[in-house]
Amino acid sequence: MLDAFPASPAMVSDPKRWVSLRDDHIKIDKEKMEINEIQAKRILQKSGLPDTNYVINPYIGCVHGCAYCYARFIKRFTGHTEAWGSFLDAKINAPALLKKQLEKRKEPLKEVVLISSVTDPYLPAESKYKLTRAILEVLLEYQVPISILTKSDMVVRDLDLLRQFKKCTVGLSLMTINNELAHRFEPRAPSPTRRTKALRKLRENEIYTYAFISPYLPHLSDIERLMETLNGLINEIGVEALNTRGANWVGVEQILTQFYPEFLSGYKQLSKDDGYWSTLEDKTRHLTAQLNISFMGLYRH
Repeated sequence: MLDAFPASPAMVSDPKRWVSLRDDHIKIDKEKMEINEIQAKRILQKSGLPDTNYVINPYIGCVHGCAYCYARFIKRFTGHTEAWGSFLDAKINAPALLKKQLEKRKEPLKEVVLISSVTDPYLPAESKYKLTRAILEVLLEYQVPISILTKSDMVVRDLDLLRQFKKCTVGLSLMTINNELAHRFEPRAPSPTRRTKALRKLRENEIYTYAFISPYLPHLSDIERLMETLNGLINEIGVEALNTRGANWVGVEQILTQFYPEFLSGYKQLSKDDGYWSTLEDKTRHLTAQLNISFMGLYRH
């Protein structure tokens, strides 16, 4: 049970605009969410992320319900007062807007565009709105290099487009390959099993793939088991240290208290001692070298 993280979906007056939050492996009875259709002013944005120059976020918000989510900070800029995870805005003009932005450029965009940074481009609503797919069609027209990061196996839907890009990488974000553990921390995201199957399908279609282990949870994520499962499915891997100082720590702390109280005191020491992460980084580098997988590094907070 995840009583510490109940969804608080807003109900919509028009039932035609309801999008179910049901997932194949997670049943959330009678929960439906309003999808607000908005007009974005800009869709191709400069990014402040490491090694990322541009980013596209087709949606505002996310419905995965991850306890550790850092993206909730965007509420400060969007004006949403609802609980994070209980709203979603669809930028319905995004494809047309992107085309206008690319047409106005004096030179072709040759830098990699990340899809996405503060939402998931393959949320359940994407099956209805198909904004990410339409965005990919525009980017393909201009052969803009892309990198996709998602928690959803829906990404394989767009393999027909992805195969046509001259430069395309697709990453699946994972914190574990244990489905039960993942369900506790990310209750409405597709299971790790589904994500690893998506990586296999992408790799079979000669798409450059990577896994982003985010966040890494000491004593729970298990880097050796992750590497064993991901071997042969990815070209590259990156790891992000758990942020125990951000606002998202509250949700992680609640789940640890409920399910893994024996680890709680140790987690609280992580912000004071970088030794654990240095050891993990060295171990991951050794494992990736053995498996001939590129190591993107370990990202600390």
